[in-house]
This record gives sequence, C-alpha cells and structure tokens, in this order.
Amino acid sequence: MPSRAAFRTRFRVEYWHVISRERERVWTRQGWFDNCSKMLATTTTDTLTIADLVAIKKAPSSIPTCLSLPSAPVASSWSPDNIFLFIASASTIHKFDPSSNTLCDIYAAPKQKSIYSLVSKDKNTVVFALDHDIHVLDCSTSLSEITHTFNSHKGPVTSLSLSNDNTLLASASAGFVYVHNLALGSHIPLRGVGADVSKVLFHLHSRTRLLVSVARQILVYDTTRPSVPLKTISLSDSAPGDIISFASSPFSKTLIAIVTSAGIVAMIDLEKEKA
Repeated sequence: MPSRAAFRTRFRVEYWHVISRERERVWTRQGWFDNCSKMLATTTTDTLTIADLVAIKKAPSSIPTCLSLPSAPVASSWSPDNIFLFIASASTIHKFDPSSNTLCDIYAAPKQKSIYSLVSKDKNTVVFALDHDIHVLDCSTSLSEITHTFNSHKGPVTSLSLSNDNTLLASASAGFVYVHNLALGSHIPLRGVGADVSKVLFHLHSRTRLLVSVARQILVYDTTRPSVPLKTISLSDSAPGDIISFASSPFSKTLIAIVTSAGIVAMIDLEKEKA
C-alpha cells in the first residue's frame, strides 16, 4: 500500500497544473511593475494561486488563492513574455492578467467537443487541441478568431509543445506524434513512437530536439531526422510508475525533470542511457 506522502504527491500531480517562468522588470505608466521576477501559477480544480519568488523562498504553510475558477482546468500556459496566463478547461479558454487579477473568456468550445491541451505562442496567439483538431487562435481583439487548423490526428490530441523559436509545433495522440511547421502549414510524422505516448516536449535549448514520453521511456528525437529516435532512455526500477509529465532545465542543456504516475519526481541526464 502506498505511503501517505506518495498519495499526496499523486494527488497534486493529477489535479494540479503548476507553471513557473522568468519575468522581466518593465516600466508602466503607474511606475515600475516588477512582474514578480519569478512567478508560480498553481491551479486546483476550482482556484488559481499566484506566488512570487520571495514568498516561495519563505516556505509558507499555505499561499492565498487569487481567484476562483469557473470550471476545472485541463491545461495552462504563460505567454512567452509572461504578461498573461492562459487557462483552459474542457469547454473554455480563459486569459488571466496578473497585473489586474482579472480572468476573461477568449474561446468557448462547441457542444459535444472538448479541449485537451494548450500552449501560448505569444501574448495574442494560443494553440489548442479540440478533440483531434489543432487550432491557432488569434486573441488580439475582443473577438477571438481561429486563423489556422491542423487536422493530422485521428484521435484526441493530448499534448502540445512549441519549439524555442515558436516555429515548430509538436502534437501527440495515442500512438502518433506529428511535428508541424507553423510558417509553411506542413507536418511530418515521427516514426517508432509506440502506442503509449503521453507527452511531447521541445527542448528549451535546441530548436529541433524533441522529447517524447512513452510509458517508462523518454525518446529523444532530432526533428530533422524523424524516422528513428536518436536515443531511448529508460527509467530505473527506483522510480516506479509511468512518466506523465516532464520539463527541461533552464540552466542545463542535458537535465530534465520528470513526474511519474506513482508520485515520483526525478531528474534525468539526457547524456546517460538510463535514468
């Protein structure tokens, strides 16, 4: 039977979406607005919490929530300039403005369809998966508009990731991973990914390096050579469970953090054959 600590960790992994980003100090008409140097956004099933680096370093027992969410989130993403936080539920995409602590709706899904994943290309552009279709949403005005649609997948698209220059988009569904060129509107499939794909992630330091999690393995691809992964890294027995999420380090070109379904958080060195 799992320990209580492991159970609590699994609960957070399953129900919380946590995002942190570097933020720059910017000048506004009201004076210096320090976009919190580092900010952590945490969503539960019905609340949003924003915390800055100073508060986190003090290791508080709790952090006050900043607002209630109308429905449980399925994905969230900071805009690259860290001005807005986009939050998606199964039916609606919201835009949160930390400077005014306001949440507004920018897209409502048609009935009988569900939003599965979301990434932000810039502060006015969101890419999201609606069932098996991938849409590019322009939200620069009050009337958001879908400007492009990719329909290469046959099943629900469960994971999206943009390259570090926002020109390539990776998408994953059961057994399939595609890499889309946003400028050309074209796409290529990755070969040899297997049926248990859970997440895709473009490496923070390399435009064409794509990481794919499949059960207990990380497949490392160069998208210019999509026929076979460059490397396959397997989890060691000390980390039970399948990989359900991961992130690359902003400070290291080889380290990534992974989370497993058993509530384990671990570091992986991409230069090694086994994690």
